[in-house]
Amino acid sequence: MTNAGEQQDYAYIDDDSSLVAFCRELGKASYCAIDTEFIRESTYYPELALIQIASGDLLACIDPLAITDLGPLAELLVRDSLLKVFHSSSQDLEILYQKFGKVPVPVFDTQVAAAVLGYSHQISYADLVQQVTGVQLEKKHTRANWMRRPLSRDELDYAMDDVRYLLAVYQDLDGRLKNTGRHGWIARDLQAMSDSDNYRIDMDQLWKRLRGVQKLKGERLQIASDLCRWREQQAQRQNRPRRWIVKDDAIIEIARQKPDSLESLSSIPELGDKMIKRHGEKLLAIVSAAGRTDPSLWPRHDKVKTLDSEQMALGDCLMGLCRMFAEENDISLATLATRKDIDNLILNQKSSRLTQGWRFAMAGEQLLKFIHGQASIAARSGSIELLPDDSAGSGVAD
Repeated sequence: MTNAGEQQDYAYIDDDSSLVAFCRELGKASYCAIDTEFIRESTYYPELALIQIASGDLLACIDPLAITDLGPLAELLVRDSLLKVFHSSSQDLEILYQKFGKVPVPVFDTQVAAAVLGYSHQISYADLVQQVTGVQLEKKHTRANWMRRPLSRDELDYAMDDVRYLLAVYQDLDGRLKNTGRHGWIARDLQAMSDSDNYRIDMDQLWKRLRGVQKLKGERLQIASDLCRWREQQAQRQNRPRRWIVKDDAIIEIARQKPDSLESLSSIPELGDKMIKRHGEKLLAIVSAAGRTDPSLWPRHDKVKTLDSEQMALGDCLMGLCRMFAEENDISLATLATRKDIDNLILNQKSSRLTQGWRFAMAGEQLLKFIHGQASIAARSGSIELLPDDSAGSGVAD
């Protein structure tokens, strides 16, 4: 174990035996804070550069580039008795899943917790630390090359701050969740974060990410879908960003023009000569195969449902009620509901977040009563309130 310096209160772990000893101590804890540093600018898979962990007086910066066996840590990441605390956890969980093949569980996300405790929607880690602890974090190493070795002490200190203060934030938020009875509000959201399906690539849905794909349909959309699948497989195999394999614009043009020869393929300006020389025959084969696909299997755009004028007016009323519910519960409106959530509630109740979890308990159930005529809006002293239908009267009060 290499000590990071006399001024530091954390260990820099860069060998297998030190990791084993650290994990042995960490296994005695009930919770820990975790953060990662990574690089993914020139690769398909993110390159894990550092793992920072803190639990009480136990703090360490783990170097996954130097350690040959991360198994002891992988085991702790899925141990039920150890709660893993993150802030804005999606990228960290994705990277750890790709590294270890399993998603950490159980987890706690301080950004999610802060949202139901009245903090701004998707608050940053630095802002949350400042508001909870009063500590102003440095931002000077936000663009550090974390794959470089050796890292400077300043860089390591900066990285460790991402977990050092996360513990204090967690303790504060967790206590307030319990005191306000809001722990159950986020339980389902936190549990869902450990679902590995969230971090798997659905090859059949890749085409939906293409810029300009809305202009394609039928056989052309099948071509685009097949090209996206091929590109993803190439990017994974070569560990290169998908845009380095072939750009979105090129896929759209191939699908639109349906080339049947190298000559016609070369007329697409978005494709370079090297690309055509290396993959031209394969691209033509994909186009040809798509034409032989059963039309009943072609991908289709989701039907766009639009609100009519009456539904739009209803949505305005529901948005006003959501604003009222958010203010009553001291949370931001964006945390409770967006206009898309409202529209989905009107068009297809099952697809709206307002029919799920704490949002349903706080607002969704009442909104549905209003939609179905079981409650009315009344104006009182310049404010609105929701009244049961038998008490609503004319809906207007002095």
